[in-house]
Order: sequence, then C-alpha cells, then structure tokens
Amino acid sequence: MFFMLLMVPIMAFCQQDSTLVANPPIPVPTDIISIFADLKGWFASTTGIAGLTIFFTVMVSKLWTTISAIWKQVIAIGIALLLMTIGNLANFGFMAEFNWISTITYGLMVGFTANGLYDAGKNLAKK
Repeated sequence: MFFMLLMVPIMAFCQQDSTLVANPPIPVPTDIISIFADLKGWFASTTGIAGLTIFFTVMVSKLWTTISAIWKQVIAIGIALLLMTIGNLANFGFMAEFNWISTITYGLMVGFTANGLYDAGKNLAKK
C-alpha cells in the first residue's frame, strides 16, 4: 500500500505529450535489427523504452540461465535506467532535455512497468 501511495503521485506528474506516443502501440522487438531500423520510434515514448527493457531483460535471462526472479526484476530496472540515461546523454528521444531527477524517475517508472509486463504472461499461463 505504501508503494502505491508513493508511486501514484510520481506517475501522475510524469505524463508525456500524447503526440509522442506511437500509434498503434510499439510491440516488444524481436531482434536487434528491428531496434536499429526504428531507433527514433523506440525512444519516442515510455512504451518504446518499456518494450526495449523487456527485450533486453529476456536476452540477459537467456544468457544467464540460473538467474532468480527477483534478479530479473532488478536487471529490468537497471536496463530501464540505463536506456533512459543513454537517451538523456545522447539528447535523443522524448528524454532529450530531461534533468537527472526526471531521468531517474522515468527510468524507475519504466522499469516497474516492464517488470509487470514481463511477468504478466507467466502469471496468466499459471491460471
């Protein structure tokens, strides 16, 4: 409950311009080539960054087969923070002119979103 009370105000103020969101929503990439083919599209919204985070988390979990579920979540948050930092430093995508607090806040938000989406398929398969 404390987590929800903490994150709801943060996410309420972290809304982005709706013109930056791809229509239709960007799916999770299938290979590295598709990422570089539409790099601007992937970095245009939090949806794209979440898709990239899920893709790279799956790649790391395939390489590191003995990884536990909690470490997959930690890695997903780390990857999201890394992608947001790269976008900020490269002055690219929707995070081009962010300050560092916004970059970290968005990175955490995208990391938690990617964790929920990454585990959603497994949780639905169990039911």
